[in-house]
Amino acid sequence: ADWLLFRGSYNTGFRVPGFNQIFNGVTISPNPGNTLVDPTRCATGAVNPAIPGCEAITPETASGGNVNLGPETSKQASLGVVFQPAPRFSASVDFWTIAVDDTIGTLTIPQLLANISYFPDRISRDANGIIDGLDLRTANIGSRRTQGLEITLRGGVDAFGGSLSASLDGTYLLKKREKFLPSAPYGPSLIGVFTYTGDLGLKWKHNANVSWTNDLWGVSLSQIFRNGYANQKLPGIANGTVTRPGFNERVKDYVTYNFAVTAKAWDRLTLTAGVKNIFNTDPPFAITYDSNTGAGSSWEPRVADPRGRSCTLLAEVKF
Repeated sequence: ADWLLFRGSYNTGFRVPGFNQIFNGVTISPNPGNTLVDPTRCATGAVNPAIPGCEAITPETASGGNVNLGPETSKQASLGVVFQPAPRFSASVDFWTIAVDDTIGTLTIPQLLANISYFPDRISRDANGIIDGLDLRTANIGSRRTQGLEITLRGGVDAFGGSLSASLDGTYLLKKREKFLPSAPYGPSLIGVFTYTGDLGLKWKHNANVSWTNDLWGVSLSQIFRNGYANQKLPGIANGTVTRPGFNERVKDYVTYNFAVTAKAWDRLTLTAGVKNIFNTDPPFAITYDSNTGAGSSWEPRVADPRGRSCTLLAEVKF
């Protein structure tokens, strides 16, 4: 029907490992910390020399490529509906699901120790049975299941001698779970929770825009919204051995606004001047520093932008 449309798809895919993921050299790094314990010997999970088996361990870690890596495989499907009651008004909702197996990734020290029973070949012990080595090289480490909704709204009217329109494109995450091996169970939900690798599972994110245009001018205001999430807990905080003053359990929502004005100087020249991040909003504080690789700082690069207010100028010339 003119006002109603259904759509769907089913796809399969694969992703081969990159050159560096296969052939990067192996680096052995010391662990000078004193916050790790052997989970097979220490039931509390916290360092306590007074409890046998809960002494701190300082294993070396091996990181780098893996010549035995295979490809990731995936299956994806979507089903959606589009309503268009008038030529300039429409709304759509699409459900999507993605299943990825043999995922290429690296385990962190906490992940490996927390799932030690599934990775006996990645743990080495000395003559006394103390863990002295952890293998964190890239591997096909499990599966991932993700589902969500894509929501789109469009509308427009004639107003003020031109066309006034508004739009919203949003993603609502319904499911995100991972497991490390085919034999392992899926872990807890990763929606709204910090993860070391991949995209962060933000519950909701959207881009919204309001614009007005006529034959000579155009004005637009946009909002970028990213939902907050549970902050990363450093190893000492996670196992209760360290109390950090002022620790923010949750990273705040990230909201920025952009503004632009477009002028058609003549038939072949269009000029656009804009301001990104109008209110000079700083990224919300997030603990993203990874002591294994040294990556990250006090903001999350997968969600936020550390650059403040900036001005842009675009000239489009047609020949």
